[in-house]
Amino acid sequence: VAKKKNTSHCKQVTAALQSPIGTIQVSGCEEGIHSIELQEGFVPKDRTRVASFTCEVCESQEEMTAPLKYCMTWLQAYFSERWTTEKLPLPAFHHPIFEQATFTCNVLMTLMNDVKFGEMASYKELATMAGNSKAVRAVGGAMRANPVPIIVPCHRVICSNGQIGNYMGGRGNHLKQWLLTHEKLLKENRNTSQGPCPILPHS
Repeated sequence: VAKKKNTSHCKQVTAALQSPIGTIQVSGCEEGIHSIELQEGFVPKDRTRVASFTCEVCESQEEMTAPLKYCMTWLQAYFSERWTTEKLPLPAFHHPIFEQATFTCNVLMTLMNDVKFGEMASYKELATMAGNSKAVRAVGGAMRANPVPIIVPCHRVICSNGQIGNYMGGRGNHLKQWLLTHEKLLKENRNTSQGPCPILPHS
């Protein structure tokens, strides 16, 4: 999903999504997404089995690049109609971290492809999955460097002792817990054949 071009001359467009975890700012160009920024100070309501979410894009669709449109559609589905994300195209990424064959890039792509919705992996497990079981610290560094959270789900990486660990340098731990609970509840409903939680999206 990465596009290999110089990002310094990109004409970036930024769009905002009002989500259950606050305003999500997405920046991208015609080549792909540069960054997804979460509102670290936002305190979301507790995630319960019955929830009504508002996921509104605060940007004219006509002004967005194609990758931004893909990204916004995917994020809206993640919160409101989770199971449709499996059929949606992922946006291309156009951030330098995805342009080189580094361990960090490998870790992030492994996480996105192999740790599915409602699953979790420890830092050590992810290091092993990425090909170097001893590189636990490097995995932690990769999580901190992740420019596209939620799509590359660094919130699913936890400590070996079961603690959730830090998110956004420790400033977004409450958001990490919300995301994990959100996925856990939807997965439980899916597994018990009750269908998705009765979430009412607003557009």
